[in-house]
Amino acid sequence: MNIKKLFSGLLLGASIAISPVQAAPILSDIVFVVDESGSMGNVQTNLRNNIGLFASILTGTNQVDAQYGLVGYGSRSPAPRMITDFTDANNFSTAAQGLLTNGGSEPGYTATAFALNELDNQTDLFSFRGNAVKNIIILTDEPSNGDFASRGAVGGQAVSESILDGLLTSNNALYNGVLRGTSTKNSYTDLITDHGGTVFDLNLFNTNDQNVVQQFVTDFANKKLQETLDFCQLNPNDPACQPSTSVPEPSSLALIGLGLLGIGLRARRKAVVA
Repeated sequence: MNIKKLFSGLLLGASIAISPVQAAPILSDIVFVVDESGSMGNVQTNLRNNIGLFASILTGTNQVDAQYGLVGYGSRSPAPRMITDFTDANNFSTAAQGLLTNGGSEPGYTATAFALNELDNQTDLFSFRGNAVKNIIILTDEPSNGDFASRGAVGGQAVSESILDGLLTSNNALYNGVLRGTSTKNSYTDLITDHGGTVFDLNLFNTNDQNVVQQFVTDFANKKLQETLDFCQLNPNDPACQPSTSVPEPSSLALIGLGLLGIGLRARRKAVVA
C-alpha cells in the first residue's frame, strides 16, 4: 500500500466533507402603511405592480429574508385595518387590491402604532418573527390628522408623535416615509430620521411614467437593503443580527475520514516497526 497516497486521499475526502455553514440572511418583517384617501389611487396601483421588483432587489443578494404586511388607513372608517398579515410579494400584490380611496382623514400615527401591534385591545395582530428587524413604511400625502382615541389608543390616550416615538423605540423598529408636501414631511420627518429611516419623494411614485416608477422602486429597495444591513452594524446584539457564521462543521463523512486516517497512521507505525 502506498501510504502517502492513502493519507492524501483521506485528507482530501475530509476536506471535501467539511463544508462551511453559510451566513444566514437577516430576517426583515416589513409593513407598508398606506393612506386610503382619494388622491392615493395611483400610488396604490404602483405599489401593487412593483412589489415584486422591490422584493427581488431587497432579497436578491441573499443577505435579507423579507416578508410583507399591509395596513390601510383613512378610509370612511378611518381606524387602521390589516389588509394582509405577512406574506410573500405575490400574495401581497393580490391583497393590495383591497385598498380603498374613499377617505379624507389620515391618522397616520395611529396606523403606525397599529402596524406595531401596539393599540389598546387590538384584535388583528401582525405575526412578526421574534428574531426579525421590524420595518414600517408609510405612504401618504397628508400629515397625520384625526388621531383620536376612538380610532385607536395607547394606554387610553390618542396616539401623538411623542407616543409613537416611544413605540418605535421600544420595538427597535425602522421607520421610512414616502411623502409629499411640506406639512406632511414636517409631521413625519423627525420620527423617520430618529429611527434609522429616510424620507422619499411620493411624487416619483405617483406618476404613470413607469420608467420613473421603476427607477424609484429600484433606488428605494437598494436603500432599504443598505438600511437593514446598517441596522445590524449599529445593533449587533439584536436577535435579528445573530446569523450563523462561516465556521467549518465536520459532517459524518468527515468524521469517518478522520477515523480512517487514524487507522492508516497505526498501520504505518506497524510497518515502520517491522
